[in-house]
This record gives sequence, structure tokens and C-alpha cells, in this order.
Amino acid sequence: MQEKWDAIVIGSGMGGLTAAGLLAGCAGKKVLVLEKHSEPGGLTHVFRRDGASWDVGLHYVGEMYEGTLPRSFMDFLSGGRLKWNPLPAEFERFIYPGLAFSVPSDPAEYEARLVSSFPGEEKAIHRYFRDIKSMQGWNVLSFFKHFMPPFPGVVFDLASRFARGKGVMTTKEYMDRNFTDPLLKALLVSQWGDYGLPPAKSAFAIHALIAGHYFRGAWFPQGGSSRIARTIETGIEAQGGKVLVCQEVLSIVTEKGRVVGVLVVDRRGKVPVEVRYEAPVVISGVGAETTYGKLLPIEGRLGRRTAGIRKTIAGLDAGGSVVTLYLRLKSPVSTLGIQGENYWINADTDHDFTPERGGKILEGEASHIYVSFPSAKSGEDKVHTAEIISFVDDAAFAAWKDKPRGNRGAEYAELKERISDGLLRLAETAIPGFSALVEYRELSTPLTVEDYTSHPRGRFYGVPAVPFRYEHFRSGPRTPVKGLYLTGQDAGSLGITGALMGGVGAAAQALGSMGFFRIMAAVKGPQKTLPERNLSPEKKKAVLVSKVALSPSIWELNFHLDEKFDWSPGQYARVRVADAEWRDYSIASVDCDVLRLLVSTRTGGKGSTFADSVQPGTVTEIELPLGSYGLRESGRKKVFVATGAGIAPLLPMFRELVEARNPGKATLFFGSRTKAENIAARLASGLPVDIINCVSREKPEAGGFSGRVTQALSGLEFKPEDTEFYLCGSAAMVADCRAVLEKAGARHILTEAY
Repeated sequence: MQEKWDAIVIGSGMGGLTAAGLLAGCAGKKVLVLEKHSEPGGLTHVFRRDGASWDVGLHYVGEMYEGTLPRSFMDFLSGGRLKWNPLPAEFERFIYPGLAFSVPSDPAEYEARLVSSFPGEEKAIHRYFRDIKSMQGWNVLSFFKHFMPPFPGVVFDLASRFARGKGVMTTKEYMDRNFTDPLLKALLVSQWGDYGLPPAKSAFAIHALIAGHYFRGAWFPQGGSSRIARTIETGIEAQGGKVLVCQEVLSIVTEKGRVVGVLVVDRRGKVPVEVRYEAPVVISGVGAETTYGKLLPIEGRLGRRTAGIRKTIAGLDAGGSVVTLYLRLKSPVSTLGIQGENYWINADTDHDFTPERGGKILEGEASHIYVSFPSAKSGEDKVHTAEIISFVDDAAFAAWKDKPRGNRGAEYAELKERISDGLLRLAETAIPGFSALVEYRELSTPLTVEDYTSHPRGRFYGVPAVPFRYEHFRSGPRTPVKGLYLTGQDAGSLGITGALMGGVGAAAQALGSMGFFRIMAAVKGPQKTLPERNLSPEKKKAVLVSKVALSPSIWELNFHLDEKFDWSPGQYARVRVADAEWRDYSIASVDCDVLRLLVSTRTGGKGSTFADSVQPGTVTEIELPLGSYGLRESGRKKVFVATGAGIAPLLPMFRELVEARNPGKATLFFGSRTKAENIAARLASGLPVDIINCVSREKPEAGGFSGRVTQALSGLEFKPEDTEFYLCGSAAMVADCRAVLEKAGARHILTEAY
């Protein structure tokens, strides 16, 4: 029997989680949240490599001090479990040739500092700060019309239209009308990356909203932005709801002009399964373009009803996407005098984005970058990280769009290396010694953004904040389809807080004419104790029954689960290792109801701490099975490459080879620093695979290879069409091996993608 829901939310980004959390927490609704990615959170999620973690979309947030409306919503949604770290008092550094300007966390001091630096523009600077304040008030009017019932909403709408004034000119027009100094004009728009459109395209309304948003400084989630989804999820589950990952929504199902549910492909297993979920309310957080153009019918009565919206969106210039260079550092950035402030580094004062300027990035010459330090901001600075972001034209990556993620070929890899080199060179000009700290790097492109977030062409800011949006595009949570609402940036405004307010609007509309007042009464009222959660079938109670030290840095953990489950070799489990902290580990084996995992403690992170300290009898939660990594039935020769606990997903694959009628010849290259760390011989003994032990710091045993696995692979002869490579281990090892194999012409390289 199909489970019924009070509401379904598509997407677990800030807007989706806010809408779901408010429906659950304010009205006791049973809400199902569906997330395409394997990790919840949308652009607030993090990804991890060898203990390091990077925040993909949230880099800092304004107005998170006690008593503000955004902070009140965050506290309510997280049950007070989400804490916020303030950034340094001088939280932004704007760098130009001949000028380094620090932005203070006080508007009066900021204004005075600008006047001191540009005394000839004093009157214009004072007027600018007054205009920012007035435009913030106008934006508030624009927001509140979406929270209100129809009649008060019309009043707010008329008031906002009357007061829009400067808001609908471009940011460049405003700057040119009010300032003469080109360096000052460039300086004031330095943060345009926070709203994704350069001055010549963006409405002054969005510039004013974002600039004013940061006048009193910035904050970052304590422990990293992944805690946003995990703390809000608890409140959703307390009312019987769920947050399901690996759920690709194919369509919104309608009957007689209103929504009745969604059609989904469940990709949690090796074989995708089509599922239909039903609810009288559907809230879409995947953007107006995707909602109206892909999830709803474009023919028939509904198609005609939404045709105007689709035409408007198609005619908007959505700007570009980004490349992001994720860096693991050898030492904390405090060794360079950095405390976690952001750097906006510019080679010139021309901020107008064009494909040609994106082309310079493709050639290894960046002009404008944003540098962020997530580990320093989150307080989790055991493993040191940084990110460099620059806007690009997504069309430059179209040649690789149809190639599989993680296996787009040598030319794509070379392009990414060239871009990465250019980003680092520009960063080095403002932060001397920065490049020398880098020990691992990984670049994402617009294709990566689209793969993981479903934002068309990787344009993650959604409907662009051009003047037309404020003049004519009727954005907001209401839609022409009964029971369907929008949430996120397209329902509110750009950025994390804008998406949050879109979620407030969606929940308010879904709850009826008094929805907003009902929400505010709950948010401002005394905090309630959450009901005890009932675990969903996807999350199972787990008790550690034994732990065995396999090497100085690898534990074998065996968990008894409260029920059996189906799984496939190569899949992984997600383990709760601390409050609101989950980590992914490949399944080494399942014996009846006992799950075996191999956990490395080399990185020293929360998962490592859990594995070192956990004792038999400890109760936790495990979500499984996840992932589609596994053997391909191709008839090709199979070569496996692993280091450390990376052998875990390969062990059940080796056993699967036993059951194959014609398994063919398989080889395992296993890398370790010392013979004491070589766990492959013991774990894979008796399985149908030839093991080549690669030992880098000692002389290997007879038949082994002296050196790293990359060195062993460099001398491997193989036929590209007839050989498959399965890689699993540290991120650096996988990246290095991939580079070696791609250079040698390998065409079939498979890696674990979580």
C-alpha cells in the first residue's frame, strides 16, 4: 500500500528544508523531502575527501546575530542545535592592483573608511548608504507580499511597485550616475559573485539587498554547513516525515488541474526503481525553470496555463556558472595571517562578465576570484581547507556534457588542470605563500554543479536578479497549479537567506490564509520539545557487536542491525558518528544481520574519532544501502586499485566473481606504506584475484612492487577497450591513478562517487 503524505517537497536545499521544517514544526505535518543527490542539503551540503570537507554553496551568511528574523527561523528549524560562528570583524578583503581594502562589520565604520579612501566622493558615498537602506525596506515589502493572504498581499504588492525607484536600474547604471572614480565603483560591486550577475546585468535592488545584508558582518555554521540539513531533518522526522536521498523526480503528477503527487526514480540501489508518492501539496525547490519546463506538462490545459511563465524564463539572460577549486592545505591559513576572512581578488577593475573573459580562465588566466577558508570559519580546523571560485560561461564545457561524470576523458582533465593553475596564480598575488600550502586539489565545473544540483547549465542562482525580474516576473511561492508551490531562491531571493525566506513563503501559502501568522506564532513562541523520532525503514538502529584492529590505522567494525536488508556489492552505508554528523563507509560484507565496515582513522576527523572510541554495545543509526558502484557485466578484464580501507567495496565484488560463470582474469594493485598496513593479503586470501602488493616505504615481500600504486600502474600494459579499472582509496590516490590511466588511454575508469 502506497504511503500517504501531507506534503511532498522536491529538493532538500535551504528553501525545501525550510518549507518542510515549518510545515512539520508549526503544523505537525507529515512531510516527505526528496533529494536527487546522495547527500541532503542541496547547496548547503558538504563533500569530503580523506577527512577534509568543503561547503559547496554556503560560504557565509549575514544577519545571523541574535534577534534577527533569519536567525529566529534557523533556531526554530534546528531546535537550537545549529550554532553560528562570527567571521573576523574585518570579514572581507577587496584586492585590486594598488589597493587592498578591508570591510568592517559596522556600516558606520565602513562608510567612514570609504570616505577616507575616496574623499572626493564623500557626498555620493553617504547617498549610497542611504539608498542601500531604502532599497532594503523596498525588498522587505516585496518579500512580505508572498507571505500574506490575497488581499493584504495585493496591498504589499502595490506598495512595493510604487517604491521600487532605483531598484530596477542596473547596478552599473546606479554606479555610473552617482560616482566618478572607477576604482570606487569597482570596489563597491566587489561582492557581485554573491548574487551571480555582474554590474551591467544585475538590478540595483539585488545589489542593495546583498550589500546591506552584510553591513553588520557575516557568520558561518559551527561545524560546517552540513549541520543545517541534519538538524532540520530531526524536526521533520519527529512528525513522521522523511528526507530521502537518491530520489530523482521525473514529474509532478496532476489530476483535474491540481497536484496529487510525484513520479520518482529511486536510485538508492544498484537497479533504479520507479516509485509514485502521493500528497495533496507539492512544494518544488528545484527552481522555476525546471519545475515549469520539466516536471509539469507543457501541453494541454496546464501547459497553456504556464506557457507565459516558461516563455519569460526562457527569455532571461541567466548569467554564467562557476568553477570551484577545492584545496586541502598542509597547515592552517593562520600561518599566513588569515583568520577566516574572505578574499575577493581582482586583476583589474572590469567586472562585466562575458564569455570571452571566461575564455581567459580556460586558458589558465583568471581575472576575478573569491577565496574562502571553510575549516577556519567552521571551527573544524583539524584538516585545513580553502576554496577558490570564479565565474565562467557554462557553454565552454558543452563538449563534455554528455560524457559520464568522473570519466570525461584526458582533455577535460587537462582543461581542469590549466584552470586550477590559473586560479592559484591569481590567489598567490594577494596571498603570498598560499600555493606552497596546497597538498591536494580538485576542481568542479558547471557540469559538476548541474550533475549534483540539477540546476540547468550549472546556473545555481536560478531566475536571475535582472531588472526585468523586479518589473515584470511574478516570482513567489504561488503557482497556477492548485496544491503546487515554489520554494527557494525563485520564490524568495538569491542566496541562502533568500532561499530560506522563499521556504517561509511556501509554507505560509500551503497552510492557508493565516499560514504566516501561524508560523510566526510558533517561531516566536516558547521552544517545544520534539516528539521521539520513529526511525524510517531507511535508517536502522545498529549496535556495535565487535571491533578488530586490522592495521595501525584501520578498524573492522561489526554492527548488528535491527532488521535485514537487500544490498549489492559495491554499495555503502551512512553511519551517525556524532550529533548531526554522518559519515559514509563502503560495505565490506553482510552476514545475516551483521554489517561489516572497514574504517580508517588516518584523517583524525569525526569518523576517525568515532571508530577509535566506540565500544561494543554502543547504539547508533545507519542508513543503507546507498550507491551504485559495482561490477559491470562487460566481459572486460578487470583491474582493481585500492589503498587502506578502500579495499572494502572490492571484497564483495571479488566474491561476486566467484559466482560468475566466466569471471575472466582480475588483478588487484594494493598500496600501503609498510607491510604492517598491508591488509589485502589477509582479507582477499582465497578470492579470485591476483594481488600485487605495492609498498612505498619498505622493501615488499616476494612478488611485490617497491613503490606507490601509481608507479606500478605507469608500467602496466593494457588494451583500453578491453580493460576496466576500479579505483577506491584516498582521494589523492584516486586522482593520481586516474591521471596516469587517462594519459595511458584508459576508457573505462570507475570510482566510488560518495
